Amino acid sequence: MCNTPRSGATLGIVACVLWTSPALIAQRPEQTQVRAGEKLFTVSCQTCHGEAGVGNRAPTLRGSKLTVEYVTRMVSKGKPGTMMPAFENAFTPEQIRQLVLYVRSLQRPDSPWAALRGSASSGERVFFDEAQADSCRVCHSIQGRGARVGPDLAVTLKGKSPRETFEKIDIVPHRSVDPAYANVAVVTRGGERLIGVKGEQTSAGLRFYETSVLPPKVLTLPAADIVSTKPLTGSAMPSDYASRLPLQQLLDLVAFLKSRADGKPVSVGFDDVIETRSSNR
Repeated sequence: MCNTPRSGATLGIVACVLWTSPALIAQRPEQTQVRAGEKLFTVSCQTCHGEAGVGNRAPTLRGSKLTVEYVTRMVSKGKPGTMMPAFENAFTPEQIRQLVLYVRSLQRPDSPWAALRGSASSGERVFFDEAQADSCRVCHSIQGRGARVGPDLAVTLKGKSPRETFEKIDIVPHRSVDPAYANVAVVTRGGERLIGVKGEQTSAGLRFYETSVLPPKVLTLPAADIVSTKPLTGSAMPSDYASRLPLQQLLDLVAFLKSRADGKPVSVGFDDVIETRSSNR
């Protein structure tokens, strides 16, 4: 039962009908559960799966296989042989349900995340942000502007789609390593072991970018001081890059990089970089 005042009766009746609508009554508890699941996801899952499940060290949480049953099983039991732990002893059944509802909400085409769009001008500010010690500029250049530890991304990304750019630069940059920029370990005659990327090498010595700290240290190592140089697996790029920036800024970066690589303005939306197919309940 809903009481409405005599003044503004028509508006009051409409509000009363909307408030007591069975559909809205059914939605409100689930929306509350989704918001609770998002909070759990942020503190427990986002480091590996990225904001809104876009992926990072762990897979992107999108696709038809992410049914209620599948997600419930993965959250509860984990996945042996992977980094995915079991949460059945850490979370209550209600909390697991909340997490599942949040992951399910990400599959909806009308998810709030689907409205995000990247801005090239904002992405340029992110790329060259001098206030951040780990911004892109400390290792990479774009059309010759920036550092030379890594490749010029305008060249690397030419012809790549927004989705490929998002994955290779934002999500899993550490998985695709150009041999010219691979990590190496250099041992000096003084016993020092340096990890980083080799630069120009001459008969006089080696220009070396030590990447164990950011911004990288630029060293010139005399050839006579180098005892050994050993290739390492992996990349100087961090494996958790996608968790260091908000999703909006990651999209801004893609818009900026693609506009420079393609030589024209590029519009980048969430659905351009993320698989957003809805799966069956």
